[in-house]
This record gives sequence, structure tokens and C-alpha cells, in this order.
Amino acid sequence: MMPIPYITGQTALCALHPGRLKPFWHGMGSPNRWAVAGQNFPDTSYLFGDREIIDISEFLALSGMPVNLSRCATYERAVFDLLYYHIEQNNRVVPNVQPSDISDVVDFEPIVAWVWEWERSSQLKRGEAMRDWLKSGDPWVEVQR
Repeated sequence: MMPIPYITGQTALCALHPGRLKPFWHGMGSPNRWAVAGQNFPDTSYLFGDREIIDISEFLALSGMPVNLSRCATYERAVFDLLYYHIEQNNRVVPNVQPSDISDVVDFEPIVAWVWEWERSSQLKRGEAMRDWLKSGDPWVEVQR
């Protein structure tokens, strides 16, 4: 059975989640440009299952977005997905997002714990670089090769 797509990455960081402030001030943009796991972005469901997925249908309806997709990564899973895509899969610096941009809203502790967990079980190769990004305040930190 294929995982059900969900909104993630920077798109999820631009969506309002119930009971939380959103990390980014700008809007989600056009639905055809959203980061959607399993479509144009990696799907980390093999690590998480459905954990850290929320329903943002109320926000999307209030925003007037005519879309069928309302499953969204929590801010923490969205950050993990960004790190997974850019650092783990592509060994590159995360573009356009710095830890200091989002650390007032996103809780980095569970992300660090996930990285440790999946690194210990040999499911991540670049866990150290992922953790380094989370604790860096410098936007020009190089990804370790």
C-alpha cells in the first residue's frame, strides 16, 4: 500500500497549524508548487508512519484554497523532511531556511531525537550534519561531506 501524500517542507512551515504560530510569515503559494511528500518531495513515512501528520483542512478552507489535500507534516516533521531531502539525500545545504528563522516556533528536540534514533538504526548516513544544522546559528554552515 502506498503512503498517502502530505504537505511538507517549506510549504508546511507556511501553513497555519491548529493552536500554533506558524514559522514563516509568507503564504503557501500555489498548490501546484507545494512540497508534497511522495510527489515532488521525499516521503519519510517509512520512518514515521502517520506520526506527526495533522489535518489542516480548516486553515485551507478559511484561506479559500481549492485543494483536496489537507494532510500536513507538523512543523517538526517538515523540518526533518527538509533536512532529510537536502542533507541526507543530496548532501547539500538547506536553501532559504536557517534554524534561527524558525527556532522560536519549531521544537528542535524531537527532531534531534529522531535523527539519533534513525542514525543508530543505520537508516541515516548524515545524522551528524543534520544535527549540526539544527544547532547552527550561521546560515553558511557547510554540510559535512
